[in-house]
Order: sequence, then C-alpha cells, then structure tokens
Amino acid sequence: MRIGLYILASIILMAIIGMFVFTFNPNDYKHILFSMPITMPIAVWIVVPMFLLMLASVVHMMFYGTKNFFKFKRWEKDSSTLTDALYWSILNEPREHKFNLKRLKESASLLQVANIRLNGTIDGVSEKIQSALNIISELDKGNCVDFRDKKLAHELSPNNPLVIQNHFNCLSKDESFIEIVLQNRDSYSKEVFEKALNIFVNTTTFPKAKKYVDVFDVDNFMKLISRITYDEDLELTQPILDEFISSLSSKFKCSDFLLVADIIKKQFSPDETLKLFKTYEKTYNKAQTAYLYLLFDYEMIEKAGEYLHEHDAHDFMRFRALFDLKKEHKRYKITDLMNIRHICNDA
Repeated sequence: MRIGLYILASIILMAIIGMFVFTFNPNDYKHILFSMPITMPIAVWIVVPMFLLMLASVVHMMFYGTKNFFKFKRWEKDSSTLTDALYWSILNEPREHKFNLKRLKESASLLQVANIRLNGTIDGVSEKIQSALNIISELDKGNCVDFRDKKLAHELSPNNPLVIQNHFNCLSKDESFIEIVLQNRDSYSKEVFEKALNIFVNTTTFPKAKKYVDVFDVDNFMKLISRITYDEDLELTQPILDEFISSLSSKFKCSDFLLVADIIKKQFSPDETLKLFKTYEKTYNKAQTAYLYLLFDYEMIEKAGEYLHEHDAHDFMRFRALFDLKKEHKRYKITDLMNIRHICNDA
C-alpha cells in the first residue's frame, strides 16, 4: 500500500471512530501526565493511540520502503552490469565487472574470464545482447562488419577471434583491404597479416609488390617469383629483383639463390641472367653455387672451369666432378646429372 493512501485511510478511520465515540459520550476526561493535568474529550483520548500507531506504521513503512528501494536499485544496477558482462563475453572480449549482490557475484563473476560461444539463435533478449548476436550472425555469413560504425573499433583487441574472422571475411570481400593490412601490419593480428600477404603474392605483380618489399619474407617471395612462367613475367625487372634480393639476402640460403636463378631464366636472356648472378656471387657468398649452376646450364664449361680454378679445391665438389665428366662426355647436361633441389647443402 502507498504511504499517502495509508495515511488518508487512517485519518478517515480515526475521524469516524472519534465521531462515533463523541456521539455516545461527549464528556471530557482528565489525566495527569508528568505532573501536568491534561483534559480532553474521551473521543480524542481514543483517537490519540490510533494516531501514534499510524505514525509508527508510517515510520516502519518508510524505513523498509527505503531499504527495499536501495536494494532494488542495486539489483537493477547488477542486472545492467550482467547484461554488459554477457555482451562482452559474447564478443569474446570479457571484462572485469563489479556486482553488488553477493549471490549474483558468486556466479556472474565467472563472465569476467569467459567467452560465450553460441550454438543457435535466441529471441527475447535485450537490445544490447541482440546487437552482439547480430554481429556474430553477420560474421558467420561471411560478411565484412564495420566495427567503427558499431563503436567497437577501439574496444576489441586485434587478436580477438571475432576480429580475426571479420578481417578474414574482409580480405575475401574487398581486394583493397589486402593492401590496407600490408600497410598497417602492427594494427592486425599475425594470422590476418599472413593471410593478406599470401593472397597478395598469389595475385599481384612485381611493381605492386615492390611497395611492400619490407614486409616480405623468403617464403612469400619464393611464392611470388615461382609464378613466373615463359608466358607470364609478372613485370619483373632487374632493379626490382635487386631490391628484393638486397632486402632478403641475410635470410637467403644457397637453395634460394639457386631457385631464383632457375626461375629468372624464363624472364631474362642468358647474358642478362649471368651478368646479374655474377654481381650476386661477388656480393653474397651463398649465390656462388647458383652462378656455377648457370654456367653449366648455359654450357659455358670453360668459364665454369676458370671459376672452379679460382676457388679452393675442396669447394664445389659436385661441380668439379661434373666438370671432369663434361670434359669427357660433352653431351651430358647438368639437368641430366643433378637435381636442382639436391645441389645445395643448406643443413
């Protein structure tokens, strides 16, 4: 019952009872209280205890009403906090939350370290939770979600599984996003960057790849250059190749130089290829085997002999054996006697 209504009903009841008593006995009654004589009608003496009881009841109701009000406010706040905790756990970004009610805190605190994975759809949830469910639904459909529009761009970490999935979706949907990732490597997870680079090396040309030479590793460079065929040169030029080799030379192995030499034969003329690797073998020791390979492959046996003579007798043993064999049987080619994958000893 509302306090105002209770007070009104109490006053009406006191008035009725007072009038009823006054009708039967309108006389006064005298009572000495603390040595003071108090004279009032009998009806008033009947109503006074009722009035005092009403005041006590009002104080009682106000006390517990106020107590229940603050308890409800704590529950209301905890309910909002629980919704917030569920929202961030659904988005795989659990956060620390403070709960006021002990019984709720004992169980809901688990959400501070938990991610929620959904196995179906659900209706009747709050608007905030529904927005999180909608994001997951869009990601599962393969769509690219703009987290900036949802004010989540700075809230979700780059390594968040949903962020990674969204970036994967964007890489598949938007070609321009690939270069955005390459240009801002530190803003994306390792998985997203690697996928972006993998897509890039399988679709780009060397002039475009040159802009991102600093983000290339040996494996991805090899994937790119391996796409060169006699019919598709990917617009590779010697200056571009020099830039990639210079950037990756510290990580290149003998076999890497050898593979590059074998591939660019499809792009450059023999003179251009030999001139290029003559420069490389002087700059990078691990390119010497590749240069020798080219000399034998182009049947420049005398130059190969001169090169072998310039080095220690224990160097290039396989090529020395091949050189001796070629002097006796000129019809053999290096590819008949050597597998390019086994020429180098990178171990």
